[in-house]
Amino acid sequence: MRSSDSSLSSVASTARCPVALWILLLVASWPQGVAAQDSATCAGPDTTMDAGVLEPDPRLPPLRDRPTKVVGGLFVKQIRDIDAVSNSFMFRGAITATWCDPRVAFDPEVEGHSERVFIGPEAEAEVQRRWAARGFPVNQAEQITITERFHRYRHDGTVNAEINFSVRLATNFDLRRFPFDRQELQLVVESFTWDTSQLEFVADESATGFAAEFEIPEWTIRDVRAHVETVDVRRSSEPFSRLILTIDIERKTGFYLWKVLLPLLIIVALSWSVFWMTDDKFGIRVRASATGILTVVAYQFVANESLPRVAYLTVMDKIMVVSFLLLAITVVESFLVSRHQQERPEQALRIDRISRWLFPLTYAILLTAIVQTVVG
Repeated sequence: MRSSDSSLSSVASTARCPVALWILLLVASWPQGVAAQDSATCAGPDTTMDAGVLEPDPRLPPLRDRPTKVVGGLFVKQIRDIDAVSNSFMFRGAITATWCDPRVAFDPEVEGHSERVFIGPEAEAEVQRRWAARGFPVNQAEQITITERFHRYRHDGTVNAEINFSVRLATNFDLRRFPFDRQELQLVVESFTWDTSQLEFVADESATGFAAEFEIPEWTIRDVRAHVETVDVRRSSEPFSRLILTIDIERKTGFYLWKVLLPLLIIVALSWSVFWMTDDKFGIRVRASATGILTVVAYQFVANESLPRVAYLTVMDKIMVVSFLLLAITVVESFLVSRHQQERPEQALRIDRISRWLFPLTYAILLTAIVQTVVG
């Protein structure tokens, strides 16, 4: 009871002194004000901001003592003009970015709404006036064209930004398995201004994908995914965070199978008819083989029109080379048969009979070996 009596007397003495009461209330409210300023919480697990020191300048990152996490997603609306010669393709899509900036938070009851929306020129003005990720395509081959810009501030400080754009992007093609190849098309986004001490990208798989009507005539879309990498750049001593969109595509081989490879196989098979021309002269047999050789060379030029001048052999090149060599050996076989035709006709006939099954079998084995490189 003594402790209770002392507490009551202390409160009573404080109440008798208005100045002391005012100071007590001020001290009691002060820590709550600091906590409200330092612990800004935004929506979403990746954009939640713990207690930190806020930056008063709205053009600088929100926190001074840690990087701002920017959750980014990349949506593909269209891909066209995939050009292996120039190592580029046209991309049209959208980048979405979400981050937490408590400096733009507001009281929805006072404002009468829970978010502020800026579109087009107004959104561009907000980017110039306040902090933003300022991402750009690192692998752009031509100037980017922005068709629409969108900016939203939620009352809790969450910032949602979206940019719809189109741009030609550079990429690297591995054509060793052409025309049965798969390629990776990439869009690499990096902040031009803020390094990893100020900005960190976080891949948002839920906002990454492609439109349902999205289709490329010559390619099949296998997968669209996003990931983040930290890289060193020449323009700064600090590393930068990169958001990378990867589009896995597979070439549709129907055109090359039915319009290039099938006619090629038929031409090579027709050249073997010389093995049954036992009574014909050398010139007639050579003309038949030479026609096949010239046709293969013409097909090779057509097939390579859409390809760069790479130093390695593609699968198509290997098939063409094997076909060309077999046709050339057919000419050699005809020459040997013509030499034995007059003096040793039995030997000439034996060479033709062996060639009738040896050439198709050799061709089949070589083609199988080439196909195995694709399957493997």
